[in-house]
Amino acid sequence: MAVLTVDCLELGQLPTNTYLVMNTETKECLIIDPSDGVENIVSWLDDHQAKPVSIWLTHGHDDHMGSVSDLKRKYGLLCYVSKEEEEFCESIYYNLSSMFGHPRAIEPDLFFLDRQKVKVLGTEATVLLTPGHTVGSTCYYFPQEKLLFSGDTLFEESVGRSDFPGGNTLSLIASVKRLMTLPDDVTVLPGHGGRTSIGHERKYNPYVNR
Repeated sequence: MAVLTVDCLELGQLPTNTYLVMNTETKECLIIDPSDGVENIVSWLDDHQAKPVSIWLTHGHDDHMGSVSDLKRKYGLLCYVSKEEEEFCESIYYNLSSMFGHPRAIEPDLFFLDRQKVKVLGTEATVLLTPGHTVGSTCYYFPQEKLLFSGDTLFEESVGRSDFPGGNTLSLIASVKRLMTLPDDVTVLPGHGGRTSIGHERKYNPYVNR
């Protein structure tokens, strides 16, 4: 079994969790939701002698993809996101960058499908489409490692907003309930704030039983 480490860099205008997931043996590294502050990400990669392999986005909001273009240029990486989220990445309206005062967009390279199994870092991840925060919000579940990267779908005792363009409260609640089918001891690594667990959220998240 691959041994993975997960480091979190809190970056950007809206403090956003950028995750660097590394195989300790091969030094291959997956970058999830690289926010603004590419120099911090590059410094971490250099310090850990890491070999970045790809960029995965949980959704297409600007605060989760500010460093994508720079990382693609520097390392020749491909950027993955759900097909439903393509328009969000490419629209300054949907990705909210115009609202943040720096309109910009990216073009994803490849698209994930719901329930797709992906070989990465010597292990396997499952793609879970969890619409509600955006139409194509996605969580990434690593069953062997019991890790869930939940983006802005699930937070500690809360959920993401559903009042931005493309958001839907009923869809978001349904997505959160879908995540509650995972085991209690799965660690949840959200897009903002601290980590939690499925078991904790099953007990204390007010949206679970709505």
